Amino acid sequence: MNELEQISFYLGRAYYTYVGLLERVLVEMGLDQHIRPGMGNVLFALFEQDDRTISEVGQRLQLSRSTMTGMVAGIEKAGLITTRRDPVDGRAVRLKLTPLARSLEQRCREVPDRIEKVLCRRCDAEKQMILKVVLATMIESMSEEVRRIDLGEGKVRTR
Repeated sequence: MNELEQISFYLGRAYYTYVGLLERVLVEMGLDQHIRPGMGNVLFALFEQDDRTISEVGQRLQLSRSTMTGMVAGIEKAGLITTRRDPVDGRAVRLKLTPLARSLEQRCREVPDRIEKVLCRRCDAEKQMILKVVLATMIESMSEEVRRIDLGEGKVRTR
């Protein structure tokens, strides 16, 4: 099969097109001065329940600690969260929304609805359900492969 006809090609194109759409929606809604693609899920987890640890947010979003650490640094730099050591477990870092983040919450909550409308514009309810199942299955397969590789089963050593 031609590489440009494989699912991975379409998945990559979908990702980059999604990010481009999201950037434009953020501009249109006046959020681009504070929020970048990739920040939303952490903010939504904290809108759901503020003052969580990085590990708790990572578990909620199904993201690794290393991924979370990078995301948190950018969100903190943007002035949307503060971090502090957990008073009970000094190794854990707690995340708390700033007043700026709280002031943007309503507009942030509108973004996924706008994106969802575009994504589903040409899909009926059945196609939407099938797409969610297929994407969830792909994510699960890719996550399993990442874990397998991380455990050393797929490492090729060269010298």
